Amino acid sequence: MTSFQETLDFLYGLEHFGISLGLENIEELCRDCGNPQDKLRIVHVAGSNGKGSSIAFLRQLLRQHGLSVGVYSSPHLRHFSERIVINETPISEKEIVALTRELRPLLEKIPRIVTFFDFTTCLALLYFARQAPDIVLLETGLGGRLDATNVVRKPLLTMITNIALEHEEFLGSTLLAVAAEKAGILKPGVPLVSGVKREKIRSFFADKQREMAASSDFLGRDFRLRRQRDGSFTYFGSAYHFPGLSFAMSGRHQQENAALALRAFEQISHEGLFEIDAGLVAQALREVRWPGRLQQVGTAPDIYLDGAHNPHGVRALEPELRRLATGRRLLLIIGVMKDKRIKEMVARLAPLADEVIVTQAPLDRACAPERLAEEVRAHCPRVTITSSVGDALALARQRARAADLIFLTGSLYCVGEAFNVLDLPVL
Repeated sequence: MTSFQETLDFLYGLEHFGISLGLENIEELCRDCGNPQDKLRIVHVAGSNGKGSSIAFLRQLLRQHGLSVGVYSSPHLRHFSERIVINETPISEKEIVALTRELRPLLEKIPRIVTFFDFTTCLALLYFARQAPDIVLLETGLGGRLDATNVVRKPLLTMITNIALEHEEFLGSTLLAVAAEKAGILKPGVPLVSGVKREKIRSFFADKQREMAASSDFLGRDFRLRRQRDGSFTYFGSAYHFPGLSFAMSGRHQQENAALALRAFEQISHEGLFEIDAGLVAQALREVRWPGRLQQVGTAPDIYLDGAHNPHGVRALEPELRRLATGRRLLLIIGVMKDKRIKEMVARLAPLADEVIVTQAPLDRACAPERLAEEVRAHCPRVTITSSVGDALALARQRARAADLIFLTGSLYCVGEAFNVLDLPVL
């Protein structure tokens, strides 16, 4: 395996094995390469929505205070290397090839099916251990308890952004069942920072933390934010409060993700790696960018992309979409994964549109546009089926007037396709 393309073919070939929850594979892989996860200071992040945005805020806060920061996240939008980044630099193609060549013999010794996420998680941890950033922000892929990232035995901090019904065939059909899976990342003596709001779920997490002699901080209870009419907000934490904060990202829900990151940042400061500077905090938030989240990528007509991919994400998006569409015609492009709660998502999005164009990402998991169109027609009579994101964008641009709004949502994979079609920068 010498070329980058051959390496990608091998890695993506592992995706055909699908999702296989469990820690046996990742534990064996990591053990055979010296348990790199034990050499790292890790913040372990789980949740149904907002993980990426919270990580983006926290990363920038740490960077602004002089720390080097590794980030492992998924999915990527354009290039595999986006999943593994240190500071502003993604892992190089050369390093991906070398690490894959090194790890592949370990995979072949395991008598079970090793998935794409098992392998790439081990690859990322090994890369971070050798590059030695000050902090690693590690995002779960699915759930928590049996997610490959849960090979981490003693993180500095755990974060659980929120809880919503998702991946019910793996995580359960009730919010408490999903919470139990996310709670799998909690570890003895390790603080938890969380954005969950339902009292029943908060109590569940707090009880778990007490059992493990660890603290739990919840947004709205232990730290909070106050929104201002001008769009700024004030953060009230345990030892700090920061007034007049603002950022370039759109969406009121992002203020909650920022508050979550700020509380995590306060907790990490106890490690003695930096001293908090209020001026640097404000500057850091202003500099945060997180591609594909309520992002404007075109004008005349305005074109927006957003990765809302489940009902909880769509609910957060809905008021922003209403605001953007007020007084003008909305051409909505939707593509979703077939394992999502499609009916609920469509019921919120489609009634807002004057016209819907359904599409799909080039993945086996993608919902067929014909099936998606059936759901949409119950809420919007003008529906067009396309077979690719490129076709959907081209059709929307052809039909839109300069004052109209084109909005693509429903899946980060479709957003990633849009980034490719429009040749947009990601990092």
